[in-house]
Amino acid sequence: MVNPTGPMRICYLLPELKGGGSEKHVIQLAAGLRERGQDARIACLFREGPLAGEAHEKKIPLICLNLSYRWGMGTFARIAGWIRSNPMDILHTYLFGFHLFAGLPARLLKVPILVSSRREIPHWQKWRHQWVENAGNLFVDRVVACSKAVENWTLQKERIPRRKVLTLYNGVDRSRFDSSRVSSAIRRDFHIPPEAPLIGTVANMAIEKGYPYLLEAARSILEKCPEAWFLFVGFGPLEQKIKTQAQRITGHRQIIFAGARTDIPDLLGAMDIFILASVVEGFPNVLLEALAMAKPVVATRVGGVPELIESGQNGILIPPQNGNALSEAVLSLLKAPERAKAMGQRGEEKIRKNFTLERMLDQYEALYLSLLRSKGKGVPENKEAVLSA
Repeated sequence: MVNPTGPMRICYLLPELKGGGSEKHVIQLAAGLRERGQDARIACLFREGPLAGEAHEKKIPLICLNLSYRWGMGTFARIAGWIRSNPMDILHTYLFGFHLFAGLPARLLKVPILVSSRREIPHWQKWRHQWVENAGNLFVDRVVACSKAVENWTLQKERIPRRKVLTLYNGVDRSRFDSSRVSSAIRRDFHIPPEAPLIGTVANMAIEKGYPYLLEAARSILEKCPEAWFLFVGFGPLEQKIKTQAQRITGHRQIIFAGARTDIPDLLGAMDIFILASVVEGFPNVLLEALAMAKPVVATRVGGVPELIESGQNGILIPPQNGNALSEAVLSLLKAPERAKAMGQRGEEKIRKNFTLERMLDQYEALYLSLLRSKGKGVPENKEAVLSA
């Protein structure tokens, strides 16, 4: 039962705390709600993962069940045992299928509220994956999409009533991503001339992030603007292949691969133009962060990106899988620095008005409260909020 005078007990469940956007979002959400007095926790089914240290630093209670990657009745039993020994008011699952694997035991043990998130447009799913999603949807009270594009995909592909699906956008911590934060250390560390145009991205080196088109654009840009430099931040399964391809580009010494980094605000602050060449996206957090740092953005028109970037206003949208269009957009900004600066300022203003961390926390807190009230559960009287999705 919900304590009528205490905080909401919210548990976020996901496979492990990898370095992806969903995991960073969960840590940000749990930490923010804890600061507001809610009892937010994180549970990992398989491994803690590389971001576990960040969760510990933020003093978020973290438990790992250390399950094997094989699903069976024993898996359901272990999850049921964990739920039984960890009373909660809201179980919020992330990533594919966990609203089924945790939802069934949660319902049997009468967890009041089950929420599931959709964070991508999963073209990779086959019929068996959709069966799992649909089976899990029998147990959920709400499905939260990270963008309207993801919400629409969910409603088209899954069997779930429209009333159960809503969009809540991610938010940016403006205390970290502040456009006044300027440091010369990044350029100095990578031996990038202070006056050189620096074009960069922050993205995992996976097929969906479109690195081949970034390299195609880099080749063209260096031919026409040989003083340009590139800073690619990220790691992933295609890392070695991408680096090998980059070696074939004239001027490849001006293409820097920074690997996995935690100082993203400083890296963004060093860039003049931010680019994202994804072939598929849900709603990329890094675009929010780049805009918060007042960077002009060139991005592909995929998924929820157009919900954030208004082409010609706070960035430039291009077709996906088109290195030529990417290079032309970047060169147009390099030739018109005042236009680029104005785009960055409009982007920062959009973040300040619509995509702050505080707004995101307000909306999630209000959603949880409204769901608990709909089940007739008590909630703290001083936690009134208005949901504005």
